[in-house]
Amino acid sequence: MGKCRICGKPTLGDYQYCMQCNNSRAANKRLQGNTMPRQNSQVSVACKLGADYLKDGYYNDQGYLRKEIFTTEAEMVAGVLAASGMTSASLRRFYNKLRGIYARYQDNKNFDEIKPYLYKFYPNATDAVRRKIVPEEFRRFININVALAEQSPENLKGFVEHFQSVVAYFKDNEGRRN
Repeated sequence: MGKCRICGKPTLGDYQYCMQCNNSRAANKRLQGNTMPRQNSQVSVACKLGADYLKDGYYNDQGYLRKEIFTTEAEMVAGVLAASGMTSASLRRFYNKLRGIYARYQDNKNFDEIKPYLYKFYPNATDAVRRKIVPEEFRRFININVALAEQSPENLKGFVEHFQSVVAYFKDNEGRRN
């Protein structure tokens, strides 16, 4: 018996998703078009980032990036976003903005100078939710991560690494194979 990649509930056999989350993913894929599908009650109940998401931050006690930001937490986020109707194009668009900010920081090493660019993620994500381009859970993902990233250059790096892992796992959750 496995655990659901989205909500963590037990699954039957080797399945990656519980029945509730799998049904929500299938319904959202059928509805998906140029705009975000309206979320039914199953999606809004089953597919949420947990209250303990990133409660330990990006780093372990020894000061190294935690394994979970690359694995279980990234995979869980990708599953939640895919089940909520997020598209890989929208996810990559935000990720590319973050990479640009990080590159700017690496060029000049002035963290205070790039902070305003991080802050812009808040209204950009809110606007994208309002326009139904991204799901509400993506705004929560951005809010949690930007709040951590704005604390230090190390946390900015942690956000970049975590977001990159989410993008990588997202393809699996969309059911695409390259």
